[in-house]
Amino acid sequence: MAGTLFSSLVVAGPVVVVSQESAIDSLSQNQVRQIFNGQLRRVSGISVKPLDLPNGSASRDAFYQQVTGKSAEQMKSYWARMIFTGRGMPPREVSSERELGMLVGSDPGFIGYVEESRVPAGLRLVFRP
Repeated sequence: MAGTLFSSLVVAGPVVVVSQESAIDSLSQNQVRQIFNGQLRRVSGISVKPLDLPNGSASRDAFYQQVTGKSAEQMKSYWARMIFTGRGMPPREVSSERELGMLVGSDPGFIGYVEESRVPAGLRLVFRP
């Protein structure tokens, strides 16, 4: 019975992806956290432009919880403070995983996250929490 309960809790989560054309091969959790909280803007000499899934999406919630240890709501508060003090802007929000995949695939500087089971062709996985 315990095995059944455990297996029902194991689900694929969000992974970080870049264009196949990107020079970024892999990222650490610390780098990913810094990219998505605005502290790291260049990796391997490349200016990175993070993309966020829509507010309220399960993937966004899971991503921030796994990578930063904060909820999406806590990140929203963090960005409100950063904007207010002039210290940064949040990642650009896209309308869907499909839009995120198209943008990341079209520009080696974009970086985003999608459910591991739905990584689009043409993108490379660079971090798995």
